[in-house]
Amino acid sequence: MNIFTKVPGFAQQTSKLGSVLQRAFYGSSGRVSHMTVTLFEQRNFAGRRLDLTSDCQKISDKNFPERCNSVQVESGAWVGFEHENYRGRQYLWDMCDRGEYNCYDRWCAQVDHISSVRAVKQDNSAPRAQLFERAGFSGKKTEIQDDIPNLMSRYSLNRAASIRVLGGSWVVYQEPNYRGPHYVLEKRDYNNSSEWGSQSSTVGSMRRVRFS
Repeated sequence: MNIFTKVPGFAQQTSKLGSVLQRAFYGSSGRVSHMTVTLFEQRNFAGRRLDLTSDCQKISDKNFPERCNSVQVESGAWVGFEHENYRGRQYLWDMCDRGEYNCYDRWCAQVDHISSVRAVKQDNSAPRAQLFERAGFSGKKTEIQDDIPNLMSRYSLNRAASIRVLGGSWVVYQEPNYRGPHYVLEKRDYNNSSEWGSQSSTVGSMRRVRFS
């Protein structure tokens, strides 16, 4: 046989092998190798659906209405935004409660409007965050390493004007018990509350983002 003769099925097998190696490579780097979230037009995972495996800055470009009533996370963690280009109110969808959100009030929303979606960056280092009383990382400092359902009762804390995320990814809620407007914080420094998307430094609870 000529060594350059095409063998049926060989190219396909080679392509599959390449995909496996690629997944293994990216998985070993500490990043999520495969992330999927599905948005549904109606409650209880019904109606038209949109499957996403990467960031989408304008859902309307996907021929899907900006009307989302339920969400199912297959893997990873995601943030839905009220407006296009990742602006406006944020809504976290992660693997908490198996990643199933059968109606929009499950993600602390008051309306069923979603215009853009992005994946949360995963950091595999030990969860750790520092909350500061004043902007610019000054004033009283409180360090947390685990979920806190009520920051006032645990630390007599209800405000944080700046935050350092030193490990993991976190979500800050304005109300206790993981309710109300919330904001996803990835590993970096946030000099003031506007840098995590909030117009207020009020904090009521804080928890780790669940990727699995």
